[in-house]
Amino acid sequence: MDLYIYRAGLVSAAGDNSGEQFLANAPSYHTDRLLCDELDYTAYIPPMQLRRMSKAVRMSVAAAKICMRQDEKAAAISVGTGMGCLYDTEQFLSKMVTQNEQMLTPTSFIQSTHNTVGGQIAMLTGCHGHNLTFVQRGHSFENAVINAGLYLDEHPGEKILTGGFDELTNTSLAILKTAGVYSIEPRGPENVLHHTRPGGIAGEGASFLLMGKEPMPGSLAIRGLSLFVTKDTADALQQVTSFLQAQALEPGDISFAMLGTNGDGKYEPFYKALRQDVFKDCSTAVFKHLSGEYPTAGSFALALLYCMTSQNLFPAFLFNDTMPGKVKHIVLVNNYVNHYTCWHLEVV
Repeated sequence: MDLYIYRAGLVSAAGDNSGEQFLANAPSYHTDRLLCDELDYTAYIPPMQLRRMSKAVRMSVAAAKICMRQDEKAAAISVGTGMGCLYDTEQFLSKMVTQNEQMLTPTSFIQSTHNTVGGQIAMLTGCHGHNLTFVQRGHSFENAVINAGLYLDEHPGEKILTGGFDELTNTSLAILKTAGVYSIEPRGPENVLHHTRPGGIAGEGASFLLMGKEPMPGSLAIRGLSLFVTKDTADALQQVTSFLQAQALEPGDISFAMLGTNGDGKYEPFYKALRQDVFKDCSTAVFKHLSGEYPTAGSFALALLYCMTSQNLFPAFLFNDTMPGKVKHIVLVNNYVNHYTCWHLEVV
C-alpha cells in the first residue's frame, strides 16, 4: 500500500489544527470524558445549515473543511465511524417511546444514519463522486483507508478525502462504562498513560485526510497497514512482530513508535511489552491522553502525525522517553477493545 497524505484537518479534545495553538500546551484535566474543544463553526458552515446539524456532523464537516482549507478539491469521500450519529439516533428512539410511535418528525431519523456526515461534506464541498461510509467497530476508519487505496488504484490522478468520526453522549458513556470499555473514575493525563484498573478514558473527535497516489514534498506516506482481532496479548504481540518483518523494518530503521495506550489495565501488558521489548531501541509516543478512546481514534493519530511531521513539531508531552532525532519511518500501533491496527508511515 502506497498512499500519500497531503493535508489533515481535525477537531478533538486537544483542539483543532486551524491555527497555531494546536499542540502548544500539555494537556491538563481530571475528568471521566474528553469532549471536543469545539471551534467557531460559522467560519466553515453557513449559519442556516449549522443550526440543523448535530455535534457529530458539525465537527466532521469542520474537520473536512480545515483539511481542504486551501481550496483543495476531492474527487471522492471515504468515511469510517464506529457508532455513527449517536445523538440523533437517541433523539429519534426517545421520541418513538414518548410519543407512542405517533406524529414523529423525520429530521432526527434522516440525520441519524451513519452516512449523514459523508453526504453533508459532499454537499458543502461540491464532491459528487464516490462516497462510502464504513462501520466496522474498531476498524471502521482503517477500512475507509483501504477503500481509499482501492479507489486510487483505479483513479491514480485523483484525490480522496478520508476520515473518521465518533461522538460521545451521556447514554453511550453510561452504557460503555457498564461494559468496561470506559473508566468509571475521573482521570488525569498521567493516569491515561499508566493505569492498572479497567476502562480507558472516553473520548470523541473527527479527523480527515486528503490522500492521493503521487508523492509531494511534506506529505506523509502510508507504506503498510495491518488489521487483526484477538483477545490474546501474546497473539497481538506476534502479529505486530510479523507486521514489522513483512515491512522489512529493523529496530534501527524506526524513528519512533506511536502507541494507543489508553489507561485501560486490560491492555497495559500489551503496550508495556511493546515499549520494553519490541520498540526498546527507539522512542515511543502516545496520543490518547489528548483525544481519549473511541472507535476511530486512529484517524486522530494519523492526522496528529501528519501535523507533527509537516511542521517538524514534536512536543515532549507526547513522548514516553527520549525525543526522536531525524524522523523518517514511524510505526503506529493502536487498538479499540480487541480490534488492533498496525501502520507503517514514512516521511517523504
